[in-house]
Amino acid sequence: MNLEARIAIEAMRAGVPNGAAVRLMGTDEPALEHAFDQQLHLVWADASHPRPGLGIAGGFGAGKSHFLGYLAEVARAQGFVVSRVVVSKETPLCDPARVFEAAVRAAALPDRHDDAITGALAILRQSRDKMAALELAVEQAGDALAPMFSALLFLLQRDTLPPGFNRRIERFLAGGKIRGPEVRQALAAVGGTRKFDLKSPPAAVLVEQRIHFLTAVFHATGHAGWCLLFDEVELIGRYTPLRRALAYAWLTTWLGLEGARAFPGIVAAYAITDDFVTAVIDERQDEARLTERLRVKDRVHEARLAATAMRHIAQTVRVNRLRLPGLAELTSASLRLSEIYRNAYDWEPPEPAAVERTATRTMRQYIKGWITEWDMRRLTGDVTRIVAEEIAANYAEDESFSMPSEAEDDEPG
Repeated sequence: MNLEARIAIEAMRAGVPNGAAVRLMGTDEPALEHAFDQQLHLVWADASHPRPGLGIAGGFGAGKSHFLGYLAEVARAQGFVVSRVVVSKETPLCDPARVFEAAVRAAALPDRHDDAITGALAILRQSRDKMAALELAVEQAGDALAPMFSALLFLLQRDTLPPGFNRRIERFLAGGKIRGPEVRQALAAVGGTRKFDLKSPPAAVLVEQRIHFLTAVFHATGHAGWCLLFDEVELIGRYTPLRRALAYAWLTTWLGLEGARAFPGIVAAYAITDDFVTAVIDERQDEARLTERLRVKDRVHEARLAATAMRHIAQTVRVNRLRLPGLAELTSASLRLSEIYRNAYDWEPPEPAAVERTATRTMRQYIKGWITEWDMRRLTGDVTRIVAEEIAANYAEDESFSMPSEAEDDEPG
């Protein structure tokens, strides 16, 4: 039995592709892969130039999550730290603090298996040159980073810190709190009491500075940058109007589109349903109504960012829609899947029959259907007939999908 093959089959049977499934099945979207590769090469471009941003669109089961997983593998192979962030009640896109915390939790270093911040700081402590590179990045940032970050960097280079203080630094960088008196006490122990002003910036500013600093940490440790992949972005259709407007604005900011503050070293992409424009943006007249709502609140900059995101989503649906598989793609996929299944269970699946293609059946339905048929044959000897039903997207507004936090009403970028 091949363990990676078994893990891949279990994930595809559940309809939730993992890294093993993505690696073994691959993808048939070369144009989108090329566009993403260009994004990766622009990650450290002059922040004054807007980035093109990458979105992918498709119906339920069209392979959006699988394709984002493939992009994660591509980015990881090129040395990026990768975070996959699924938009949800717990991670509302209108709340940058919670999105950042989710991205940190999901962050995976391409060459280590421990926590991303723990691993990166361990690399820094082992290399004077890498620590010096981070010091230079912080110095060049100037007022863009509060003195607290310089203070923590100063402490990270000392071997005689209070017990557990390294963990408190890690929690702070991941979005948690750190008490000023604790930092002053640690500084006093190593002769740095008077070096730093430890006054914290406002919460919204601190979120942006954490993003900036942590990306600099990843870069100093030898990584190519930080890749953020947002899945199920269509859930913002369930937000109440103001939260939806802020979610649009923050999507523009994460992508680094025109008019937004671009975070150096970050490349982002997102997946969204292909009926979102007609069912949400057009049906609710979001571009007119939501931008006006922000302008009335004197949030003109956010109104522009929100409009930019809506136009980007519309462009994504027009141009970057995942194709329904043709006969050639289905035949190729069934052969690849058959080989993976054989390696997973040491069992020979029957020769694939001529693939029956329909106008609405998605790749996920085909794959789950093939696996279910082979499972039944392998376990019971029975031949089954698979019935597939389409699941409609739910865009009904729901306040619980966009509960506010202390930082989300502040202006992004």
